[in-house]
Amino acid sequence: MKSNRRLQIIALNVSTLCLYAVVLCGCSTEPRGLDVLPADSKISPRENLETRPSAKPISTNDRPPAIFNGDVIGWDEMQPRLYEVSGGQVIEEIVLERLLRQELRLANITVDEAAIALEEKTALEALAKDPVRAAQLLTALRNAQSLGPARWAALLWRNAALRALAKREITITDDEIRQAYDTAHGPRRIGRLIVVSDIAAAEKVRTRLNAGEPFSEVAAQLSIDSSAERGGLLAPITRLDPSFPPAFREVLFTIKPGENSAAILLENGYAIVQLREEIPGDGANPATTRAEDERSARRAQERVEMDRLARTLLRKARPTIFDDSLSDSWNRRPRTEN
Repeated sequence: MKSNRRLQIIALNVSTLCLYAVVLCGCSTEPRGLDVLPADSKISPRENLETRPSAKPISTNDRPPAIFNGDVIGWDEMQPRLYEVSGGQVIEEIVLERLLRQELRLANITVDEAAIALEEKTALEALAKDPVRAAQLLTALRNAQSLGPARWAALLWRNAALRALAKREITITDDEIRQAYDTAHGPRRIGRLIVVSDIAAAEKVRTRLNAGEPFSEVAAQLSIDSSAERGGLLAPITRLDPSFPPAFREVLFTIKPGENSAAILLENGYAIVQLREEIPGDGANPATTRAEDERSARRAQERVEMDRLARTLLRKARPTIFDDSLSDSWNRRPRTEN
């Protein structure tokens, strides 16, 4: 199942960081389904990539990278493994950066240090309101994604470039502002989810649930969604949350607490959802929150356009790769889709 943003039902949104853009919308440590940092650095995340010197190329004439038990671990031993692990991803990042520089020149747009600093600020704000907690989460996220100083600086630059280009295509409507208000202030529902591949499997799930088996146990055993490992538990969902398809949200906001839904047809199977509880909205006056809601709506649209732009540029990229290990890594990397 996909939303308007092509988020599949099996995606777990911890974050947030794709290969080319920080997509930190509603980033949280909460469970997400319906497939959702101050570190010591010699390179500032705000440093302009156009002026930062390139990394020193690997050379067998250089000092060896490491020694263990008195034996040298050389670049010639490390290089093929490094390429296999992440070479394709790094090539993709560099290719996108060069394509973005071309687009920026054509559009006569400059990405300055202020724009790069804003990307880091935006990332922190999306992770948590408390600055200390946000810094902790960002550190964990960077560690999980192997985003050291150089790749973090590069990723912030790519985000700033993508956002600068994406802004030209953004128009915010009243419906999108209402959606942003609902996401921030509206009532939310917490459910459990089971996704199966066909209607016959969905009927078997319904039979077991009607016989009194706990929803969480059936989800853990049968669901193909990433939420299965949590017994199907989902993060709180608002009625207008664009991360989830309208049909799914409509059912979730129709059933009663403890009730199991009928099978819901998705693009990649069938879903059955159980409502656990509803969290009331905060009652904020939409008139007083409109400016912030408009800002949130604009950020959401920018993320969608940034992702579309990056995919469009990379889809046409055909670098010539001579090293076998690097070529293998490039061919094994996740492909961009429409």
